[in-house]
Amino acid sequence: MTKALLLLSGGIDSPIAGYLIKQRNIEVDAIHFSSEPFTDKTPENKSIELAKKIQIKNVFVSKIGEELSQLTKKCEHKYYYVLQRRLMWRIAEKIANKHNYEFLITGENLSQVSSQTLENMKVTDKSVDITILRPILCNDKQETIDLAKKIGTYDLSKGPEFCCVLGPQSPATKARLHDIEREEEKINIKEMINNALETLECKKL
Repeated sequence: MTKALLLLSGGIDSPIAGYLIKQRNIEVDAIHFSSEPFTDKTPENKSIELAKKIQIKNVFVSKIGEELSQLTKKCEHKYYYVLQRRLMWRIAEKIANKHNYEFLITGENLSQVSSQTLENMKVTDKSVDITILRPILCNDKQETIDLAKKIGTYDLSKGPEFCCVLGPQSPATKARLHDIEREEEKINIKEMINNALETLECKKL
């Protein structure tokens, strides 16, 4: 069976993305990126409960709070979300390659969040070779909320988005690849990925 790895945040969108892909007879596991110590365990616990709700059996947890902090200290803050996603995608791709996942799945929704623009997604995609599936890319927000209520994930998901805790108030919406690559020269991406993989846990549900 085809396997895919869902980037699961604990918000409304990502569990719906995973649920929809599972309906296509694709085996889905998840990875949650923890921002500890800048958040508590609430996002991780939410993600675990959401994974159970959509019948995901394996959830990888990687603690990348210190790595995300480096992005805020060493790089232009307006590019934080693009740099964050490129880092997470690279870590997820390493896990996918090791465990034979053919795709990554995200809950990105076009322009619903100011940083989720086509320009930014294009730059993010350039960081990895694996194919990224975005099943709710063009959903109206209410469509996603209605489905979350229908399958029972909405009450678990609602609340503040902890993934925004280190983000800028005015993120870049039209990032250019050469600008992002210039920012990444300020940090040690390889070391950050290795550190993240060292923290990796796999929780069997």
